[in-house]
Amino acid sequence: MRNDVVIRGVGMTPFGKFLGSSMKDLGRQATRAALADAGMEVGDIQAVFFANALAGLITGQESIRGETVTYPLGFGTIPVHNVENACASGGNALHLAWLAVASGMHDTVLALGVEKANHEDRTRTFRAFGAGMDVEDGFAVGDGAGEDRSPFVDRQARLARTLFGERGVSMAGLARVTSRSLENARLNPMAHRRFGGSPEDVLKARVVVDPLTVLMSSPISDGAAAVVVTRAGSSPRDVRILASRLATRPPKGVEGAPGAAKAAGLAAYEQAGLGPGDVDFAEVHDASVAYELLTWSELGLCAPGQEQEWAMTGVTERSGAMPVNVSGGLVGRGHALGASGLAQVHDITQQIRGEAGELQLPHVRVGLAQIGGGVIDWETAASTVHILAAG
Repeated sequence: MRNDVVIRGVGMTPFGKFLGSSMKDLGRQATRAALADAGMEVGDIQAVFFANALAGLITGQESIRGETVTYPLGFGTIPVHNVENACASGGNALHLAWLAVASGMHDTVLALGVEKANHEDRTRTFRAFGAGMDVEDGFAVGDGAGEDRSPFVDRQARLARTLFGERGVSMAGLARVTSRSLENARLNPMAHRRFGGSPEDVLKARVVVDPLTVLMSSPISDGAAAVVVTRAGSSPRDVRILASRLATRPPKGVEGAPGAAKAAGLAAYEQAGLGPGDVDFAEVHDASVAYELLTWSELGLCAPGQEQEWAMTGVTERSGAMPVNVSGGLVGRGHALGASGLAQVHDITQQIRGEAGELQLPHVRVGLAQIGGGVIDWETAASTVHILAAG
């Protein structure tokens, strides 16, 4: 395997509710932005890895989703690989793009994620989200799930209660971390939620499933993000992919086995030859703020039981010792499922290059991106971890 795989270009659309935009519209915008950033043309791309989670159930487009989006862009006869892995689809597409270049199969490829999750009939959207779990087993949810909300909110509420009972986290801790994400998103021109919010605002918001308020969970977003992956060259803006790993949930009945996020993180650290202490900042999955806090410890960034202290003392804020979700995360930037993992990488790449504008962190060289997806028996079904570094 080659170890000189880099990100040459990134591009994305704003995340939001865009009922008038198609998958083709969003994909075109992100792709053109990434190619322009890389200084490349369509003809330089040798393969496309296309991530999408919901189009079949939202728009009816199945089977050849990536081909329908890339054909109008003129990609011609190159391979287009369709990748579907719930919220982890974008991270999975980047993993395959990295693998294609690291193996020597291709020199330059594109990872493209597009999601059109919003629909005039909101029940269609919520039912589509519900297909991201084991539909034969499912899990118990409250009244109305699948009709006026995603059933995954029930799972996120259970995670919050786990934090309360086992980690000593309080509602004040969840509210402060949520406020951090909303305030970061206020400065992010690509974010879905740009209105900011104090911890008090978060706690006063409508309760969706006790104890989570609507601001503690990510909004349903449309959007696209793209990453050009190639071999290292002479460009000073190249960002190295030190590690790219994908893991799934442990087998049923195996006690003590790491979950998907932890397993992917351990493998990524080993591949990169680094540890959690070498990471300068991170973008992690936060379909709800509760998931984010659990992921801090899953990735070894925070010791189990220290989540409340981290939350209340601002460790993960932009000025803290371990900034997390500087982009606003899924809670603030928004969650366009197939694009979210690539949007994380877009934002980390900008930070490492020093191109993050008002959100720029000082002196960062190593960033970590983690995105999870789907649920089987209450556990995350799949997770990717990427470790990126300055060239």
